[in-house]
Amino acid sequence: MRNIKGIIIPLLFIFISSCKTTQKAPKSEDREPLFTIDSLAVYPDEFMYAYEKSNKNKGEIEPIDDYLDLYINFKLKVIEAKAEGIDTTKAYKSELNGYLEEIKKPYLTAEKVNKALVKETYERLQHEVNASHILIRVDKDAKAEDTLKAYQKIEEVKNKFDAGESFEALAREYSEDPSAKSNNGLLGWFTAFQMVYPFESAAYQTEVGEISPITRTQFGYHIIKVNDKRETLGRIKIAHIMKRFPPQASSEDSLQTEKELKKIYEQLNSGENWFILATKESEDLSTKDNGGSLPWFGAGRLPASLETVAFELEEKGDISKPVESPYGWHILKLEDKRGVGSLESMEESLSRRVQRDQRSELKEVEVIKKLKEENNFKINTEAYALLKSKENLNPGNFKRKELGTTLFSISETDFSLLDFLNEYDSANNIDLELEKYEKSKLIQYEENNLELKYPEYKFLRQEYKDGLLLFEIMNQKVWSKISEDTTALKKYYEEHKNRYKTDGELKVARIVFSDTSSIKPFKKPINDAYFPLTDQLEYVDSKTTLKQIKIDDNGDHKVFISLVLPQNISERDTIKLFEDLNQTFSNMDVVKLIYSDENKIYLQLLSEANELLAKNNDRIESASTETIESLENSKWSGLNEGEFTKNVDKRGMIEFNYILESYPPKQKTLSEAKAELMEDYQKQLELDWLEELEKKYSVTINEAVLNTLKSEI
Repeated sequence: MRNIKGIIIPLLFIFISSCKTTQKAPKSEDREPLFTIDSLAVYPDEFMYAYEKSNKNKGEIEPIDDYLDLYINFKLKVIEAKAEGIDTTKAYKSELNGYLEEIKKPYLTAEKVNKALVKETYERLQHEVNASHILIRVDKDAKAEDTLKAYQKIEEVKNKFDAGESFEALAREYSEDPSAKSNNGLLGWFTAFQMVYPFESAAYQTEVGEISPITRTQFGYHIIKVNDKRETLGRIKIAHIMKRFPPQASSEDSLQTEKELKKIYEQLNSGENWFILATKESEDLSTKDNGGSLPWFGAGRLPASLETVAFELEEKGDISKPVESPYGWHILKLEDKRGVGSLESMEESLSRRVQRDQRSELKEVEVIKKLKEENNFKINTEAYALLKSKENLNPGNFKRKELGTTLFSISETDFSLLDFLNEYDSANNIDLELEKYEKSKLIQYEENNLELKYPEYKFLRQEYKDGLLLFEIMNQKVWSKISEDTTALKKYYEEHKNRYKTDGELKVARIVFSDTSSIKPFKKPINDAYFPLTDQLEYVDSKTTLKQIKIDDNGDHKVFISLVLPQNISERDTIKLFEDLNQTFSNMDVVKLIYSDENKIYLQLLSEANELLAKNNDRIESASTETIESLENSKWSGLNEGEFTKNVDKRGMIEFNYILESYPPKQKTLSEAKAELMEDYQKQLELDWLEELEKKYSVTINEAVLNTLKSEI
């Protein structure tokens, strides 16, 4: 039921729109109510919040009087729900708390910072960076003198680069990354999450060809040179067949390995099965049994030579020529490719990864910093010094006056030294405990004051409280009765049967002509159903007839025939005629047969209004047979079988509509009418209930306040 409520509750009177903290806060200066229901007063700011939100969701401005009626009805139902005690039940409170926890998240500073990090990460995933670096190692918990020594060394390297020395040469000489000796500090291509966060940020914030400021990570100090940037290649899944280099391989060994793989490549090109060859020939023992299939990977996860070739493969199943890596020779096969998804599709998974990543630690620092700025956080340095001067932080070791000293304040709220000591864990370091206490009080203060800080949040909370009450009371008073009281529903159907009829329908032949000159023969179709494909022709034999008749017929549509036969035609000739026609037309039916005194056979081909008719008449643009609802006051209203209409469409074409059949409205059964019947019955139950509520409660509208609101719209 929770998920259903999550959809229905906001729809019961207005949609819950996205929470934006930049939204203009509703004013609540004028405390004269707009209306009262007994002792409940509803003020203009609450009403206008709901009214403006409703207009925004509908995309139009609703008359304020109409919306006021709806809003009063809404509040009447909510008051009745409270009178029934729904708001006191355990189920209601539990359900409400779940919703309130969700709706406050967008207003919390931590959530805003998290969303910003998710957005930043997504934007970075759109691009890849190729970078080199120089590392001077220093442990993150190193002594101050060791940290300073490392910083001075990286600063010296940076100064040498600024003076014009080669970055690559400096990397080989000074970098403490062991691989720098052989790769000049080159890291290759990477994207978000593939480097530690401070390193990633420095790389993305540095322009191509430039070097970053000195950057500290858990490994030490770096300077980063950005070689290139490109749009992300996405992720790719490949299989490979590999021939390894022998230990201490020579160039001759490499040529021999390449030669072996080229034979396999030729076998693949001649049609041999990839899976069989991979399991038989590949020397990658970890993948050969599954056809050489490798896990999904992105940029920077394979040797550069393999990565380049892999991403050049375009279609699933494409196979590369043999390609060399530091480990051997490979043939690659593309199994699948994936681009970066939309932010909406990735938001949840990115949020989880951000929480697990180093970003989350930095996020917490940013959150606390923002909260301190927003809430006028002030510390009493003397109180902090006093705490740190005591060896034993038992409250008994402090004077009464000292215990009452303000430790820090958040806005106008003071937190005393005693408040801290009551929560202090003596097993931990005093500085860590103070930091933890500051965090907890800042976050608690923010949550407790969201309604003051964001007036729209106050109304949103009220919206959910009332919405959940409305759901429960509507379920009791209206919805459950519809589903459970089938006898009352049947009675309502019998009393209002005339409302539940099908619309009249017309079967219409619609033919669009390029001009009016061709319409006349179509105004009187044969048997009120069939239109001329050809003129009437004298039938001699099938061969002669085929020469005379040139119709585009592939058998998809039936050809109908009108025949005029001599009175004295023999049975044998009649049989022969019909055999000829059946051989000539794969899908035919004789629909009109006339006998005459003339000793000749005449034949005319006919068609229903369809593609066949249009294809065989140059002046017909299109032809179709459609069933159309004959709604009251529509252009089809009052038309009968055998009648037709003509009109010119926007292209200047003549639209001819011939009424083939007319179907009058029919009485719907209870089952057929059920959907609209239940909707009407619900409305009636709700109207009857509202009448009772209007008698039970006294509603008073403040016309002066209402007129003021009208003048401001």
